[in-house]
Amino acid sequence: MGFLEFLQQIKFIIVNLEPTFWLTVIIISPLFLLFEEGIQTFITKILFLLFVKFPGKYEWIQKFVGFSDADFYKNLQSLHNPYQKENTITEKLKISEDFLDETRGGMFVYNELSSIILGEVTEEKTSDDNLRDDNYFDYELIYKQDYDIKELQKLNNKRSIEYGKEGNELFTIDKRFTSKDIRKEVVRKKPKIELPDEFITYFKTKMKESESHFLENVEMYLFQKKLARNWTIFKTIIFIPFMFFLSELLEEVVEFFQIL
Repeated sequence: MGFLEFLQQIKFIIVNLEPTFWLTVIIISPLFLLFEEGIQTFITKILFLLFVKFPGKYEWIQKFVGFSDADFYKNLQSLHNPYQKENTITEKLKISEDFLDETRGGMFVYNELSSIILGEVTEEKTSDDNLRDDNYFDYELIYKQDYDIKELQKLNNKRSIEYGKEGNELFTIDKRFTSKDIRKEVVRKKPKIELPDEFITYFKTKMKESESHFLENVEMYLFQKKLARNWTIFKTIIFIPFMFFLSELLEEVVEFFQIL
């Protein structure tokens, strides 16, 4: 069968469908969407209760679902709370993606500022270790428009937690997420402006904080992406067959009472 013949067959089937079929589609489709949203909202509220309303069980539950540090998660959850209390799984995924994008935007800014504060990045080779550093985020990583689950999982698996106070009186952090896959070693020219060492230390510590925030958001986005994937699988297996069942049931009712 050629492509044109296939299209003609599809057209024939559509034209010859009974009016009851179209009636059931019109009635069931919005009901299906409302039912799906209702179930999503219910699951969202359950997750909200588990992660926010029961702090006594918080750490055990968060580790069970894949979050590695209570402090990092608590801080990130406090940022998400104003946006997600009444959201569905799909909307929560979008919120997590937006937070990750905002963090990546900050990393772009830090890269640009590093050219002024630490020295312009150059392709020239050098044996001077003073002109080499890894205070630079890999553009290929942070420039990506979207991450699939495998990519997020790879980033998540390769990160570690660094403990210990870093920084100075301007800014300090006690622990942070870090990963060698995020940073890139570069060669720099000597900066045109010599800034105080205190400010340079402050700047490098803020970059480390940004790296940690990125990995925190990766962890959250990975969780939400897996949740959305599992929801799609569940919906395909349970909801869609259920919709067809309701459509058939409604069609039988319409025919029985001879509405059309």
